[in-house]
Amino acid sequence: MSKRDDILQAALIEFGNHDFDTASVNQIIKEANSSKGNFYHYFHNKEDLYLVLLKEVWQKKAQYMNVPYDNDIFQFLEKQVMSGIHFSKENPEFYQLSRQFAKEPNKDIYQRVLLEIAKETEMSSAKNEINQKITQIKKTNTIREELPEDLVEQYIQFILKHMNEFIGAEENLEVIEKKLGFVIDVLKFGLLG
Repeated sequence: MSKRDDILQAALIEFGNHDFDTASVNQIIKEANSSKGNFYHYFHNKEDLYLVLLKEVWQKKAQYMNVPYDNDIFQFLEKQVMSGIHFSKENPEFYQLSRQFAKEPNKDIYQRVLLEIAKETEMSSAKNEINQKITQIKKTNTIREELPEDLVEQYIQFILKHMNEFIGAEENLEVIEKKLGFVIDVLKFGLLG
């Protein structure tokens, strides 16, 4: 592993155990068995390191979650969510970092990270992909025709964006999987039985 990779690995652990404000660059350098010179050779500051780390995690997770679409938006969403769960099980350090990051929605760094990720990844194309799927689904009469496409798309995007709130402080992946299954079920069938 390169010095940069050592720093990223140490940062993964540090940011997974501490919020952005309390994570320590000195601790990252110590755990990476590196120096401040090496740190600043690869990263401008702690925020730059955090952004690089989260972008790399996002890209790895996005590659893992690339599931085929089979004309059922709800199955597609469930497969996406379950792929995310399986990714988390196989990459517990990434999962821990993601959970720690999700606890910071009211901090400036949270919005900056989301903007950076959106700029450098296909996040906006994922939104367009869901919108295209909704259009296809409405043509096959799976979604009520009287519902405006933009409302359905916004609703699904809202649910996906706020999945972490449904999870709450839960850490057990099996319980999370069950909760997210319920979310998809309610999205598909509503609350009435």
